[in-house]
Amino acid sequence: MSRVSAKVYHFETMRTARLLVGCAVLFVSLAVVLVPTVYRLGVYGVLAAVGLVVLAIGSSAVAAGRSEDAGLLFEFRLRRTFRRVCLERKLTGAVGKGERPLYPAYGRLIGSADAFRLVIRPHIGQTVAEWEKAAPAFSLAFESKPVRFEDTGNGLVAMKVGTQLVNSKPLEDVLDQVADDEHQSWREQFATVVIGQTEQGEAYGLPLIDTHTLIAGITGAGKGSWIWSVVLRLVPAAKAGAVKFWGFDPKRMELSLGRELFEDRYAAKPEDMVELLEKAHDEMQERASSLAGKARKFEPSRAMPMHVLVIDELGYLAALIQDRKVAAKVEKALSGILVLGRAVGFVVIGALQDPRKSTLDFRDLFPTRVAMRLPKGMVDLVLGTGMYEAGAHCDLIPAGKNGAGVAYVLAENSTVPQCIRASWCDDETIRKVAESFGEPPALAS
Repeated sequence: MSRVSAKVYHFETMRTARLLVGCAVLFVSLAVVLVPTVYRLGVYGVLAAVGLVVLAIGSSAVAAGRSEDAGLLFEFRLRRTFRRVCLERKLTGAVGKGERPLYPAYGRLIGSADAFRLVIRPHIGQTVAEWEKAAPAFSLAFESKPVRFEDTGNGLVAMKVGTQLVNSKPLEDVLDQVADDEHQSWREQFATVVIGQTEQGEAYGLPLIDTHTLIAGITGAGKGSWIWSVVLRLVPAAKAGAVKFWGFDPKRMELSLGRELFEDRYAAKPEDMVELLEKAHDEMQERASSLAGKARKFEPSRAMPMHVLVIDELGYLAALIQDRKVAAKVEKALSGILVLGRAVGFVVIGALQDPRKSTLDFRDLFPTRVAMRLPKGMVDLVLGTGMYEAGAHCDLIPAGKNGAGVAYVLAENSTVPQCIRASWCDDETIRKVAESFGEPPALAS
């Protein structure tokens, strides 16, 4: 998820490099002061002088090499730019006539020239809002990279510059980071389904149960990565009978790769998709009737599984079907599932390219929003008003492999968009998992 050409620096290696530079300065100073004296003291004096010179030269060479690798020059340039913006935007301490400005202290720099995170200790009385007002100035100073500020919760402010992305990993590698708890209930397992990584490379869990998820992004943004990361993660639960998949595949190029996973709940033609959607709506109503007066919260089980409706091109299904009667049936069934479904275990994962109202009139019924690479004007349509200013710079997500699968996520009850990259799911893996879906479990030898 990162521009792999950019070297990543870390404050701990910088600290070690500064220590080496300090040692090199000390040895050079000793050589300059002592060599003119000790070399006159005979053979031993000459040997001591040569030793000091060699030590000074060696330590300087090591310090120079380590400084470049650790990014001390990068840090120096960053500090100079940071202080200039602080001075211009009046983020320094009180300055009297003829006095030097008091700059905010900072530390814990992690990142690269493309994207980095810097922890700042603001002056007493400063707020995150004051720093956010200066974000455009910092962005311009840092070569028009997106800049956002966050309260770390301990009196410090984190400045994030650029789109910080970690390298994409296959889903199985991401799952290795997660400790499976066999004692968790199905509801607990479906509360957050691990499907990718955060900016820091940590496993990310997407909320699934009790919510619907809207995935929006232009062609090539990697919407398939999000869809398949969720589906493949749920395959063990589906084999156990706790999940049922429904597939709506108007393009016939995405979900057809894992056709077997959807069993008889798969459709691609408009009339078939309408029939399948109405079937899901009827089953949802039947479940609601069966649960009425018995439970206030749906609990997934083998007897009553969670139903996951995967719609690859939601825009086509919702608005682009030409037949008005068919479109009316779609709207009635789909809006009914979106309004009532999540309470009884029918959740929708819908992907589309155009999030405008003319394409999807009921996009507000999706509590969880995923905004991939999109034009700037569409970001707030997906995530909500003010989310672009809050840091969801979807228009700056790199095109091609570097940005494929990258998105800003806004979950229900959250006000801050989070940058996530879904795991990489290759075609061969999808086919193999789908082909083995109906096979009985292997017997222990």
